[in-house]
Amino acid sequence: MAQDEVETVRSSRQRDILKALQEAGQVDVKALAERFGVTGMTIRRDLAELDQAGLLHRVHGGAVPRRAPAYGSRSSTMMPEKARIATAVADLVGPGAAVGIDTGTTCTAVAAALAHRSDLTVITNSLHAAFELRDTGSRVLVLGGLMTPELSLVASTAAQERPQVHLDVLVLGCGGLSAERGITYFDPAEVEVRRTLAALADRVVLAADHTKFNRKKAMALGPLSAADILVTDQTPPAELATAFSQTIVAP
Repeated sequence: MAQDEVETVRSSRQRDILKALQEAGQVDVKALAERFGVTGMTIRRDLAELDQAGLLHRVHGGAVPRRAPAYGSRSSTMMPEKARIATAVADLVGPGAAVGIDTGTTCTAVAAALAHRSDLTVITNSLHAAFELRDTGSRVLVLGGLMTPELSLVASTAAQERPQVHLDVLVLGCGGLSAERGITYFDPAEVEVRRTLAALADRVVLAADHTKFNRKKAMALGPLSAADILVTDQTPPAELATAFSQTIVAP
């Protein structure tokens, strides 16, 4: 087999390994070797490369997804910046809008900035965001599923059903933004929820502070073009700003 064919097979196998990890939450070297008809050494080499790329975390005998830092530690960082971002995002939400709100600390700040509104329909799978909206006059719909340590609710890929809603705007957070890998996150199950909601939205607003610039996390939602507007606290570096050809708001 020619070298380029070998590389193609390896890339395809590694994509399938990541998909298996996304679906099962953990993968085993022996089972993967049997599935792909290769040696355990080949699988361990694949896992090592994927670990080095930040796409999973190797453990004894296999791999698990990389995990985000604890919510509590993140919620107390960059608070002024997140508040400015949240105010700017809230200003983009028109009267009577149906708004999807993502998980994460910046999106929770957006929920808090919208809490004074009474004219919205809010859809979220974040219990943190829902709690911020507990006294609002707006309608709040919480998507169901298994509760994660982040207090988000996710369903397995097999159990997911497309919500019967239309969103005027979806507010997304992120774990990283890069020209190479696009919009990335830590948790594969949460990414599937985001994809579902993004497909239902007329406009996607990405809310991210400057610490997310040129960072790459394990799971990719899609290219930077998956968002229509980036709301951030600093102008992105030139390479990132060029790749993100949509509107950038830096209050």
